[in-house]
Amino acid sequence: MLSLALANLRTYSRRFIAVTLAVMIGTAFLSATLMVNSSATASLERSIGEAYQHADLVAGIDADQPTTDDEALGTKQLAAVAAVPGVAAVEPQTSTGVRIATGTGDYNAVVQPFAADAQLRTTAMVSGHAPTGGSQVTVDEKHATQYGLDTGDTVGVTASTPDGTVLDYPATITGITTSSNSPFLGSNLQVAVSPDRYADFAGADPYYESLLVRLDDGTDPAAATGAITDALRGHGISSPSVMTAQERTVKDLASFTGGQDQFTGILLVFALIALVVTGLVVMNTFAVLVAQRTRELALLRTLGALRVQLRRSVLIEALVVGVVSSALGVLLAIGVMASLVGYVSTLPEASFAVLSVSPASVIAGLVVGTLMTLIAAWAPARRAMSVAPLAALRPADDASVHNRIGKLRLVFGVLLALGGGALLAFGAVSHNLLVGFFGGLLSFIGILMLASLFLPGAVRGVGRLFGGTGVPAKLASLNAVRNPGRTTATATALLIGVTLVSMMMVGAQTTKQSFGAELGRNYLVDFTVDSPAAYGENFGGAPLPESSGEAGSGAAAPAKAQLGEKQARQAAAVDGVSDVALLTPVGVDSDGQTAYAADPADLKKVLNEPGLVPADGEIIVGQLVEKKTLEVRTSDDASPTALTTKHSKSDITAPLMTLKTAEQLDGYSPGAGSREYTAADGSTSMAAYPVLWIKAAPGLDSGQLQDLGKTLAAELRVSDYQVAGGALEKALFTQVIDTLLLVVSGLLAVAVFIALIGVANTLSLSVLERTRESALLRALGLTRGQLRGMLALEAVLIAGVAALLGILLGTTYGVLGAQSAVGSFAAITLSLPWAQLLLVLGVSVLAALAASIVPARRAARLSPVEGLANE
Repeated sequence: MLSLALANLRTYSRRFIAVTLAVMIGTAFLSATLMVNSSATASLERSIGEAYQHADLVAGIDADQPTTDDEALGTKQLAAVAAVPGVAAVEPQTSTGVRIATGTGDYNAVVQPFAADAQLRTTAMVSGHAPTGGSQVTVDEKHATQYGLDTGDTVGVTASTPDGTVLDYPATITGITTSSNSPFLGSNLQVAVSPDRYADFAGADPYYESLLVRLDDGTDPAAATGAITDALRGHGISSPSVMTAQERTVKDLASFTGGQDQFTGILLVFALIALVVTGLVVMNTFAVLVAQRTRELALLRTLGALRVQLRRSVLIEALVVGVVSSALGVLLAIGVMASLVGYVSTLPEASFAVLSVSPASVIAGLVVGTLMTLIAAWAPARRAMSVAPLAALRPADDASVHNRIGKLRLVFGVLLALGGGALLAFGAVSHNLLVGFFGGLLSFIGILMLASLFLPGAVRGVGRLFGGTGVPAKLASLNAVRNPGRTTATATALLIGVTLVSMMMVGAQTTKQSFGAELGRNYLVDFTVDSPAAYGENFGGAPLPESSGEAGSGAAAPAKAQLGEKQARQAAAVDGVSDVALLTPVGVDSDGQTAYAADPADLKKVLNEPGLVPADGEIIVGQLVEKKTLEVRTSDDASPTALTTKHSKSDITAPLMTLKTAEQLDGYSPGAGSREYTAADGSTSMAAYPVLWIKAAPGLDSGQLQDLGKTLAAELRVSDYQVAGGALEKALFTQVIDTLLLVVSGLLAVAVFIALIGVANTLSLSVLERTRESALLRALGLTRGQLRGMLALEAVLIAGVAALLGILLGTTYGVLGAQSAVGSFAAITLSLPWAQLLLVLGVSVLAALAASIVPARRAARLSPVEGLANE
C-alpha cells in the first residue's frame, strides 16, 4: 500500500497543492503564535533583566514573605553586604522622579546614581563622561535625540526631597548614555547624577530597591549567598532574598506578567479558527480525491485488496502531505517571525526584542498539522471504503431532510441554533459577556450544522438570477451545486472567516460609537485646561513660592500662575482649535463646589450640546444633582443667591452660569481671577482658578487630537496632565479599539485566505472532474472565453453567497456582542461600517475570481479532441 500511496501522490500531485498550502498556513499560524509567546518572554527577560545582567548576585527583600513596616534596604544594609568576605563591589538599585527643564519644555525624568563600579553599570557611555560633581548629569541617548539635548547643554533640575525641601538648580550635561530597556524606566527621560548628588535627592535615609553584588574571582556564589543572607538578617531584614541574576530575572518576569499570558491565549483562539478552516479545506479536498478514484478503488477491491489496505493507502497519502506541509509551515513561521522581530528590534523603543524558537512551537506545529491532516482524511477514506465494489460508481447520497444523516443534523442544528440564540439574546439583555459568548458559540455551531441544508439552496437561488443572461451563466449556476457536499464544505470555510471578521468590525464600530456618545454625555467640551496654580505650579512647570497662594495657603495666587484672556487668545491661535471659552470662578455653591461663569456666546461655540447654554438666572449642574435651585455665594461673608438649575447629562460638570448671571451675585467683582473659600465642613481654606474650555476643529482623527493636546500644553506652557477632556479620552479609546481591530482582522484574514484556497481547490477539482464535459461543450460551440466566464461565475456564486451570509451573521453577532460587553455602562448606539463590510464582500468576490483564473485557463487550453479522449 505504501507504493500505491506514493504512486498516487506522484500522479495527482497537482491536486495536493491546495491541501499543502492550507495545512502549511494553518500550521505556520499555530507555530508563530507559540513563537510570539516565547519571543515575548525572552524579550521581557532581556528587558527586565538588563539591570542585573552584570551582577553575580542580586540582594533584596523577599516580597512573598511577611515583613514589618520599618523593614527597608538602606545604607546600613549596603555597608553590611559590602563587608561580606568575597564581595568585590555593591551598587544600590534606586531611582526617584525629577523635573528637567530644557529649552523646548519641561519633562518628567527618572534619576539614578551613576554606578561607581564600572562592571555593575546598567548603561554604557555613548559620548562624554560620567557626572563627577553636584551640577553634572548624564541623559540617555533616545530622549536626548528626542528633546534635542547634547553634551555641554544646561538644563534645570527640580525635585522634592523626602523632608519636603525643593531642590532647584541648573545642571550641565556631561555625557550621553545608552537608553535602558527596562519597562519601568524606558518611557521617561533617564538621568544619572553623582552618588553624592543623589544623596541630596534621596535624603538621609534612602530606600533601595535591590543591591547588585559583584564577587571576587574564585568566590563560591553559594557560600556568598549564605553570607549575604546572614548579613541582611543581622541588619534588620527578616526575609532577605539573594539570587543570581538569572533567578531574579525569572522572578521579576513572573511578577510582571502575573503568571498569566492572556495574549497568547487570544492568539491561540485565532490559530484554532485557522486550523478549523484548514481542516474543512483538507477534508473537502480528500473527499473529492477519493471520490474521483472510486473506479480505481473499486477495481482494486475486486482484485482482492482489503478495505483496510485501501484505507491505509489513503491515510499514508495524508500522512506524507501532513508531515511535509507541517514542516514547511514551521519553516514559514520561523521566517516570518525572524523578519518581524528583526524589524521591531531596529526601533529604538524595542531594541531589546529577540527571536526565541521554543521546542514546543516546532513540535506542536508538526504534530498538530499532521494529525489534523490525518483526521480530515479519515472520514472521506472511511466513506469510500464502505461502498461495495459494484456500487462504487453510484453518486454519494448527500445530507438532506430525506435521509437519516440530514435529519439528525437538522435536529441537533436547530436545537443548538435556537438554544444558543436564546443565550446570546439573554447575554445581550443582561449585559453578561460570558453568557453571550457561549450563546453565540453554540448558535454558530448549530448554523454550521445546518449549512448543508441551506447553503446549496442559497447558491442555487442566487444562480437563478444569472440564469437568463446566457448559456454559460445557466451552466455555471447548475455546476455550482452539482456536488452539494463539496459546495457546502467550501462555502462553510469561507462563511466562518467572513462571519468572524464582520463580527469584529461591527462590534468594534458599534462599541466606538457607543463610547463616543457616552463620552459626549459625560464631557461637555473637547478639551479643558486647568490653571497651573491649581497644581502648585507656575507656567512652565516650576513650583510656586511658598507664599504664592497654593490651595490652603490663605493668600491670593499670582496672576502669572493663572489662565486668562492672554492664554485664551494663545489657545485660539493653535492650529486645530475651533473655539475657546474662558471660565472664571465666581463663587461656591451650597455643596462646596466651585461655580464658574463664562460668556454665553463663547459657551455656545465650545459646548458639545449648544442647547445647554444657561439662560440668565440659570446654572448648569450635573445629572446627579437633584436640586431644582442652587444657592451660590461669592465669599464667606456674602449672602447666597438662589439660581434655577439646568441639568446636563454629565456626571462631573462644575456649576456654570453666564457672566450676566454672575453680576446678580452678592459681592461679585469681575476679573478677580482666583477665589478662596472655606470648605463645606468649615475646616480648611480652598482655592479655585480660571479654566479654559476648548472646541477642537471637526474632522481630526485620534492621532491629531492627541497631538493637539500636546501642542496646547506646549503653547500655554502647562504640564501635559493639566490638559484633559472628552476628546483626548475618546481619542485614546478609539486608538486602542482600532489597534485591536487591526490585529484581530489581520489574524482572521488568515482564516479567510485559507478558505479562498479552498474555493480555488474546489474549482480546480471540478475542472478535472468535468474534463470530458468541458470538451463536449467546446465541441458544441462554447468559446474559450465563455468557458472561462462560466468557471469564474461558479467561483463568484460560491464565494459571494458565503461572504454575504457571513456578513449578515457577523453583523448580528457583532451588535449583540457589543450589547453584552458594554451595555452595562454605555447606551448602545448602532453603527455599521458599511465601507468595511462592502470591502470584505468585494475582496471575497475578487479573490474568488482570481482563484478561477488558473483552472479556467487549464480548461480552456485543452482542445475538444483531447478532452473527449480523456478518461
